[in-house]
Amino acid sequence: MSEEKTILPLSEAIYLVLHSIRLRIGRILIVIVAITASIAYMVSLDMLSSILISNINPQGAEVYMLLLDLTAFTVAAAGTMNSLLIMIAERYHEIGTMKSFGARDIHIFELLMLEAVILTIIGGLLGYIIGIGIGYMLGGSGDILFLLEKSLAVAVIIGLVSASYPSYQAARMSPVEALRVEV
Repeated sequence: MSEEKTILPLSEAIYLVLHSIRLRIGRILIVIVAITASIAYMVSLDMLSSILISNINPQGAEVYMLLLDLTAFTVAAAGTMNSLLIMIAERYHEIGTMKSFGARDIHIFELLMLEAVILTIIGGLLGYIIGIGIGYMLGGSGDILFLLEKSLAVAVIIGLVSASYPSYQAARMSPVEALRVEV
């Protein structure tokens, strides 16, 4: 007897994720604000780097900018992971119900990761816009298109890194265990 492979269509996954976002808008805003603040910080610093480089040794300024970017990335990843852990823990009953109706571990994992990517893209775009505004107000300059690409790439990486562990743990729970948990 061959085992049938169940596939969750992308359109259905996106619908489920957007529905989940609408239901949990308060918690979602915390994740988006964390990403937005970190990306805005990174973009405004990148725009101001030309000013820093002219006032400091160029080699030292590049190392300094890299350390500031790494700090922003670490803070954003930690804050996002914390928010996602709480957000996913609050959904254990929903996950248990989905699994009891036949959702496989991979479906749960994909839905949670897709949600994290969508949220971090929104936060990345908002952070980019705010960062560009702050950078220009402070007299900075930079390659706007490159900063957009960098913002979105960093935001998505933060989302994927931050959501991978909590999503994996939630997907591996048995339906009975997920329904038993009280948050």
